[in-house]
Amino acid sequence: MAVAELCLFPLGTGSPSVGKYLEPVLEVIKASGLKYYVCPMGTVVEGSVEEILELVKKCHEAMLKAGAKRIVINLKIDDRVDKSLTIEGKMGV
Repeated sequence: MAVAELCLFPLGTGSPSVGKYLEPVLEVIKASGLKYYVCPMGTVVEGSVEEILELVKKCHEAMLKAGAKRIVINLKIDDRVDKSLTIEGKMGV
């Protein structure tokens, strides 16, 4: 199991408000079935590396469909094979 932090930024939108580009991305994340937490500066998800990478692809496609002409994606993945890794464990909860 891996934990990842995902953040997509639409560029060149002509407005400082980007909610219309992020709403479809959140719908994709909700529909993924992966455990997730929306944070102020990104979203944390838990799943296999393959599931996370597929989710990133779908989020990218959703933002393009919402009209974004340019997208920057920041992705950090923590994948451990020596012990169980969860969002809660990384947060010390």
